[in-house]
Amino acid sequence: MANTIYQEIKKSLRELYVEDHRPWLVGFSGGKDSTMLASLVFDTPLSLPADKRTKPISFVCTDTRVEIPAIVEMVEGTLARMRTCSAEHDLRIDVTLLKPPSEQSFWVNIIGRGYPPPNRTFRWCTQRMKIDPVNIFVQQRLGHWGEAILHLGARRAESSTRAQTMAGRETRKGLRRHPDLPRVWVSNPIEFLTTEEVWAYLLQKPTPWGGDNRSLYKLYANASNGECPIQIDTSTPSCGNSRFGCWTCTVVERDKASEGLLASGDERMEKLIEFRETLLYFRDPGNGKRDMKRMNGNEGPGPLNIAARRELLRRLLALQEEVGLQLISPEELLLIQQLWKAARDPDDGRGVARIVNKQRGVIMNTDLNELNRLRDLEEDVAREKGIDPEMLRRMLAKVEEYSESHRAHGLPDDLLNILKDDLEKQADWSKRLRCPKSL
Repeated sequence: MANTIYQEIKKSLRELYVEDHRPWLVGFSGGKDSTMLASLVFDTPLSLPADKRTKPISFVCTDTRVEIPAIVEMVEGTLARMRTCSAEHDLRIDVTLLKPPSEQSFWVNIIGRGYPPPNRTFRWCTQRMKIDPVNIFVQQRLGHWGEAILHLGARRAESSTRAQTMAGRETRKGLRRHPDLPRVWVSNPIEFLTTEEVWAYLLQKPTPWGGDNRSLYKLYANASNGECPIQIDTSTPSCGNSRFGCWTCTVVERDKASEGLLASGDERMEKLIEFRETLLYFRDPGNGKRDMKRMNGNEGPGPLNIAARRELLRRLLALQEEVGLQLISPEELLLIQQLWKAARDPDDGRGVARIVNKQRGVIMNTDLNELNRLRDLEEDVAREKGIDPEMLRRMLAKVEEYSESHRAHGLPDDLLNILKDDLEKQADWSKRLRCPKSL
């Protein structure tokens, strides 16, 4: 019965490949569902004569820069084998690994801008680190193609919410319009498969790009503390519910995948899990790590204060040495320094370099003479204009931040908030001068 289902899916994909002229996009995460989808998509042109393999196919995978290390290693190896297979068989399949730009990375947002670690109501990470890079990539492809079909490994059996969402979207010849990309049609070839059917397919058939899926199965088993049997009836548990994501994720209450990998012998996860607990501690406004004024100037828990950001950077660099992985790039460090110059209680332009240079094996040079010259110039301009030097430095740093990203949207509001901070500080000083404390 299962083989019949697989053959029907393959037949449907082959007909779509031959009869529909639109190029294909394929989402790939390295998980079980997207791996099965990738195998089916690769098998489609491989099942056709060489002169019929004409359709452009783009696989797209995202790396948020804070993925679980074991997942990164497995995915990168898989993508490399996919590229080799496509080239050897002239499948016209290209494979792209996307990452968020450094200015939108997890660490630049948290340590640089002071964003509190995400929670369920302020989940800023997914849009910036996953959705935006993919949307930009898709729009670039559409600029050449006009329209495209996007294949996803979503299944109704994943959750009741997913089932309701998929059932509520109108289909045309098995395709749904993408809700945000009007020139993209969505295909879900494995929509009606169960978790057991996915694993059965993966473990019975070698991958088109070489090898088998035993390592993937083992990874799921490890993330589930070894409880990952093949289901033969509804009474036995499945490893299909393991969710791989960012090791920094503070949206979930417990990162069971990371804990499972640690229990299975991946010692790197111990320190990463501890750092995740640090992020949770810093997020709590009651622990003194956040400004009590929001970024827009309103009262309430705001960004991480500059002292907390410095402390997080020191801890992150120490963690980087302990686990032997690059967790933050030199470019991110430079961006963090720039953002600190525009923060409340701004940095003098050397804070990141001082912290980095204390870490063994990490060197970050800074031209102190040039920095001192710029600070003297800022002091002179501030005196001449009768304004606070700190406010001037923050405004200059904010303008520089926007100029480097080649955008201006939001700059006036950010400059206005800096002015508000300065006015409130002046009002506070005036109040103190009028009402000095009694000796």
